[in-house]
Amino acid sequence: MFDIIGDIHGQAKKLQQLLIKLGYQKSDQGFHHPDFKVIFVGDFIDRGPYQLETLQIVKEMVDNGNAYAVMGNHEFNAIGWMTENQQKPDTFLRQHNHVHHKQHKVFLSQVGDSSPLHQQWLSWFKSLPLFLDLSAIRVIHACWDNQVIDKIMPYLDHRHCLKESAIQAAFTPKTALFDYCEVLLKGKEITLPQGVYYQDKEGTTRHKSRIKWWLNQADTLNQLCLIPDDEQIDALQRKVDFPLDSYQDCKPVFFGHYWLTGTPIIQTPYIACVDYSAALASGKLVAYRWQGELQLVNQHFIY
Repeated sequence: MFDIIGDIHGQAKKLQQLLIKLGYQKSDQGFHHPDFKVIFVGDFIDRGPYQLETLQIVKEMVDNGNAYAVMGNHEFNAIGWMTENQQKPDTFLRQHNHVHHKQHKVFLSQVGDSSPLHQQWLSWFKSLPLFLDLSAIRVIHACWDNQVIDKIMPYLDHRHCLKESAIQAAFTPKTALFDYCEVLLKGKEITLPQGVYYQDKEGTTRHKSRIKWWLNQADTLNQLCLIPDDEQIDALQRKVDFPLDSYQDCKPVFFGHYWLTGTPIIQTPYIACVDYSAALASGKLVAYRWQGELQLVNQHFIY
């Protein structure tokens, strides 16, 4: 039985409070529970005030067999930030531009850019699997797509971690692996109509939107797209004909990534997002307590 916990983003205090509420106890081997293990959906770093404290809690639980963890897009991006681009000397796989630095600066300031500690945590990030496909449930950071997962397997090791030899291609646009990583770690997107854009939570102008990949049908852009609640865009009411290949399996899948708000609810009886904007002061760090049920229920969210 598992407690699947959403994106933490350096909010170690919220994590400690949630673990205690879930009945975990702290010992010299970290937090542990007699009946449950945690599965973390990634995005441990960036934004929040307690970067290292968060990583230490998570890694200690994983090392002692009390938790599993998958890679989030922020851990993936951190690898690209520090990995030299073999095709362009003196540059890195993730560009060191203003937007990327703004997203990553809190982690860099606390870990020490290029320090031995920084390198240590990057090595750990590389050891995180892209997904877990357990006997009864699945966990991934952003989007479960069976076809993409089948195609990415040659680039992964036996633990479903990216092979070292695949990292360069994973950050190289127009490669197949780049596209696979974009879907699994960052979710599917749609390009908005010309002239339509919005401001994301960090003030960056976006001309693409993440989509609700779990839907069976969406008649308008507003139904399909994940746009911040305070963005009122009339153009999103227009009709859309977007092919949705939604998740049809009966094995429950859990994910994070989408900065949801409000009261946590399942997306379908087999799909649940556990990211409810914990990085925000008003946001919730959410867990879904899976107790072996074949179909998910709203009552099992704890936050």
